[in-house]
Amino acid sequence: MRTGVLVLAIGLGMAMAAGQSIQTLKLDAIQPVYLVSADFNRDGFPDLAIACHSSNNVVLFENTRAPCTSFKEKVQWVLEDSPVALAVGYFMDPVCSPTAPTCFPYTSALPNLVAVTQYQPGVVRFTPVEAKAPFLKLVSGGPVKVNSLPYTTLTHLALADFNNDGAIDIAVLDGISMKVGIYVGDRVGLRPAAPAQGSVSGSPALILELKGEDANFLGASDFDRDGLLDLAVAVDGYVFLFRNESAATELKFTLAGEVKLGKKIKSFAIADFNRDGYPDLAVVDPEFSALTIVFNGGCWKFERGQRFKFDAGPVFVVVADFDRNGLPDLAVAEKDGNRVSIVINELSELGKISRPDPCTNTVNPPEHVDIQSFRILKVIEVGKAPVALVTDDFDLNGITDLAVALYGDNAVQVIYNPLLCQDCSGEIPCSKPSGAGMLDVEPQKTGEPVKLEAAPSAPEPMPAVVVKELGSFDLALAGAEVLALSDLSADGKADLVVAEKTGFLYLYQGLGDGSFVGKGDVFVGFKADKILVADLDGNGLSDILAVNWQTRDAVICYFKGPFLIGQSSFFSVPLKAKDVWAFQVNDSKGVEIIWITGDKPLVWSVLPHGGFVELPQVPPYLASLAPLTSPLQAYAALGPNEIALVHYSSNPGEIFVTLGQKEVAEIRIGTETRLKAIAVGDIDGNGTQEVLTLEEGAKVRTWHVSAP
Repeated sequence: MRTGVLVLAIGLGMAMAAGQSIQTLKLDAIQPVYLVSADFNRDGFPDLAIACHSSNNVVLFENTRAPCTSFKEKVQWVLEDSPVALAVGYFMDPVCSPTAPTCFPYTSALPNLVAVTQYQPGVVRFTPVEAKAPFLKLVSGGPVKVNSLPYTTLTHLALADFNNDGAIDIAVLDGISMKVGIYVGDRVGLRPAAPAQGSVSGSPALILELKGEDANFLGASDFDRDGLLDLAVAVDGYVFLFRNESAATELKFTLAGEVKLGKKIKSFAIADFNRDGYPDLAVVDPEFSALTIVFNGGCWKFERGQRFKFDAGPVFVVVADFDRNGLPDLAVAEKDGNRVSIVINELSELGKISRPDPCTNTVNPPEHVDIQSFRILKVIEVGKAPVALVTDDFDLNGITDLAVALYGDNAVQVIYNPLLCQDCSGEIPCSKPSGAGMLDVEPQKTGEPVKLEAAPSAPEPMPAVVVKELGSFDLALAGAEVLALSDLSADGKADLVVAEKTGFLYLYQGLGDGSFVGKGDVFVGFKADKILVADLDGNGLSDILAVNWQTRDAVICYFKGPFLIGQSSFFSVPLKAKDVWAFQVNDSKGVEIIWITGDKPLVWSVLPHGGFVELPQVPPYLASLAPLTSPLQAYAALGPNEIALVHYSSNPGEIFVTLGQKEVAEIRIGTETRLKAIAVGDIDGNGTQEVLTLEEGAKVRTWHVSAP
């Protein structure tokens, strides 16, 4: 029974976590201008909703939970006017009669769509799910009536509980008459800000007048950390900031600040970029051709941070942690360039700050602030005229995906795992991304081996073996922490994989003499504490397994050619596992994964198309394996059923190779040399194992061990 459960649970996760790819969703509707994501039918998988301007439609794609390309046929809701923006929220409604045609008795338990319209300015709300159990089917609807409100037009909206009464309120933006209207919900009286399956009518509870000529975007966040959600509004080249001073019986906002950033801001995103406790802004301006970061210093003091040139019409920006380093990153859509750029947020160090909050004094000031910086990591070519973005984990593999509305193609593109490859073709080529810190080989020609330094004299051999240093070289990779050796190029010689603490794996081809040539890198999204390189799927090519013990994240990068990855599959480490190793247990083509627990190991065999099966019987020679707690320890297969332990001792500075209780080799490093990691592999292709060491400072040495 245990084996069957494992195959089901892990196999499903692996199927959904394939490598990066793009899925194009064609729309019968015309001119998509906005999109949002939510689990509308509460089946656990986020769906998509797209506002299509010229056809007066909101189109929904249900996430079918299939591997990667998971969205199926669409449903459409027809409105009486052109939608320009969407939002998702939960509303509390009075009990309705099931006989009423518009009655949906469980709207408070399901996400509701809210749209604002342009020509007959109004606000509509609907639940796009069939109104009968089990409430899993997305259905078409409409036409939804639009009540005209006292505005010239509506350009954007935001949902938030502005008066802290537990009910969602709606703020709408009129970009021509230059005002913001706020409609409040009443939780006690069960009077929502917008009626179920209907349109808002009547006057807003509050009108905020704006100064300027063109307003395009608004958002809500607690900018002063007083517990009330404030408003930010993009007007011309400014962001105006309104402080929420509402009380239980009065809705009140006052202008607290403004930031001049450009000419015509189209979109902004809100997040705490430096983790100081204050929400910051990222702003895009197509007329100024820029992405600008704005930092919140507290007490309504905002200052401009980094600015990036985007000369192809940046019109939309969203926030997500694409590289999973704990810092919010950005994605920017450039309408005129048909591309989306990923801008990652990187931590340099922690800085101390001392800053009271005299404006509120409600929250203790932070003690530290991230010293961080943004950089453009990747540019993704998409279809024609991308105008809107939304992020979500559509395939539920733990990595944020990206959806793009294409105004010029009448389509949506879903980019799964956008940082897993460089060309978005579904593969992960081993090419060096700009600024990724790869091996510096500028003094040499491409393909030329790394030059070896002069090797010191070989240490005295042990009686049973001869130990000889083959050579050494500098990785030029300060963050290198973990090593693994195996044949990635199918030439019989061990290649090198190096894990760096920012989430990159760097690949080097071994030339058989102890020298290596940099071949590229792979971004896995987490710091790898352990990496294994072995042919796990039995296709004759080694694969890479990377593991983080703290987060329990794991990934297998399956190779389909020399240094060419076909797909990557993410999954969780077994709960009892404390270490992992790869070893040929039976006569299957692939090497098995050995999860070392300190008790009975778990032995997994990789299925041909992903997923695992746990072997019911564990060979006796594996039962004694103990978890290795340091990258300075490694297991080495010396032959059938013979497993040696290779480990480093800083005092007296030696590497020992032991088989059972017997010491079979000793490599004298010296007390003046400190090691960070060791790896074992057949570097020269002669069938015997060599030892590779990583010193502090990223110097690598290769040691040959053979019979005398």
